Amino acid sequence: MLSFKNSTILKILDYYKNIWALSYVSAVSHWDLETYMPKKGVVARGEALGRLSTIRQKMFLDKEFVGLIHMASQERGLSDEESGVVRVLLKSLSFYEKIPEEFLEEFENITNTTTVIWREAKEKDNFKIFEKSLSKIFDMNKQMAEYLGYKESPYDALLDLYEEDLTTKDVTNHFELIRDPLKELLGNIIKSRKYVETHELENAKYDKQKMSELNDKVLKTFWSDIDSFRMDISSHPFTTSFGKNDTRITTWYHDTNFARSLLATIHEFGHALYDMQSKSELEMTPIEGGNSLVIHESQSRFWENFVGRSSSFIKKFLPDMEKVVGKKLTAEDVSLYFNKVSPGLLRVEADEVTYHFHIMLRFEIEKGIIEGKLKIKDIPEIWNSKMKEYLGIIPKKDSQGILQDIHWSGGSVGYFPTYSLGTFLGAQWEEQIKKLKIKTDNYEDIKKYLQENIHQFGSTYTLDDLLKKNKMKFDPTVNIKYLQDKYSKIYNL
Repeated sequence: MLSFKNSTILKILDYYKNIWALSYVSAVSHWDLETYMPKKGVVARGEALGRLSTIRQKMFLDKEFVGLIHMASQERGLSDEESGVVRVLLKSLSFYEKIPEEFLEEFENITNTTTVIWREAKEKDNFKIFEKSLSKIFDMNKQMAEYLGYKESPYDALLDLYEEDLTTKDVTNHFELIRDPLKELLGNIIKSRKYVETHELENAKYDKQKMSELNDKVLKTFWSDIDSFRMDISSHPFTTSFGKNDTRITTWYHDTNFARSLLATIHEFGHALYDMQSKSELEMTPIEGGNSLVIHESQSRFWENFVGRSSSFIKKFLPDMEKVVGKKLTAEDVSLYFNKVSPGLLRVEADEVTYHFHIMLRFEIEKGIIEGKLKIKDIPEIWNSKMKEYLGIIPKKDSQGILQDIHWSGGSVGYFPTYSLGTFLGAQWEEQIKKLKIKTDNYEDIKKYLQENIHQFGSTYTLDDLLKKNKMKFDPTVNIKYLQDKYSKIYNL
């Protein structure tokens, strides 16, 4: 059954393909910027992307197109997909009407050139190299919040860019609910006789070529259609989708700790799968793929935590892991390595318990700066102070602290909370899958469930509406109980 029949919607979608084409070209340019582009090309690339953003804005604000959107918003009897198109376009229209053209171009230009500055600062372990650029990015985010408007906190306007209607109060309440149970669980784990601060495999050197082969094998096991996606290397793993038949993921390689590469690859596959399993009919429309970052992160964290860390996955790929590190391994030992809980410096390496403290830290810093309570020059010290408070450790290098994430360099302020919310939602998807008696190594049935209940709809529904459609509501206690049960067994609590 066709999702799009309404004549006004069909006119909208026909015009929208022009906007989609610009977005497609821009996305390819962003992907190239992070993968293969020569460093010296950054200035011209930033200028080009800045110009593209304003061209896209002008196309969006075309009077006839705007009129069609408003006309469609008044029509009755729209399908869910048609209503989704109207909802997403109205939100984008509100953004483009409120943000000045010159501001948008400058923001796009700066955030693309600043990513290269961040890379250099991280490589040289020197926050000072990045400080001026970071200050500019936060200043522009403050200005963006003022343009967009908000009811309570200016941070609300930025959160809404990544998750519709998400507010500072929502995120604050989430962390207040989970903070004490996670602190208590972490404290009990650290006091356990089975607790170890470091597993030997974390420091074990590995063969990067063998690791690349393992990543390829895992991806081909999860998704047999290798002609619809590819994997490359970047300074920070990410996923970009140009359409369900062209999705790109990246991973990274280091000298030691092979799980860092493997789990990053699996995480990014979760993002890619969401886009690849979206209904074909939604391609080149405003609701193609997922735009809810909480839902998106629930997919990536589901695959990373519930599939990638599972005993069945470890047993399946154990021989390949042995080749990677060049020695005999046991499934039990690798399982301890993958599921060990211990405070660490890096968010992307964090275990399922300590992970959320890394997000709390970033949320509190972002909120503080946007609300004018914190200063950029003080962030490294504040970062270290909060790491000490939450996890009892302090980074010795900027690359292990303030410079570890790419997000701020790309202008993304308000993204981080979706990681924690998404992780908690991921536990609820796992609970539903478990109720259907689908095992963690039954990848085909897992994909089928996710496609039927989440992926096929793309961005048709908001987070709340998708949960209602699945007869669910966001419930953090599900993940708390999962963590308590899992780690009580591992650490004999």
